[in-house]
Amino acid sequence: MMALRRAVQLCNGVDALGDALNVSTEHLERMLAGEEEVPQAVFTQAVGLLLEATERTPKRSTPDSNESGRKGPRH
Repeated sequence: MMALRRAVQLCNGVDALGDALNVSTEHLERMLAGEEEVPQAVFTQAVGLLLEATERTPKRSTPDSNESGRKGPRH
């Protein structure tokens, strides 16, 4: 269920996600509400969309522990 909700956010709405998954908006809304079981194929496609979005998102750099943080001795 979380995967579908996140996919809705990435696609900017239920209608767009339904188009991407080739599922009617009505069925998708029922799946999101927990009234219908999410078919394995739909779940797999939604996860694929999430993975694609993750690959496109630039990775955030984390500061090197030697470059930032505490400069003086610990007290």
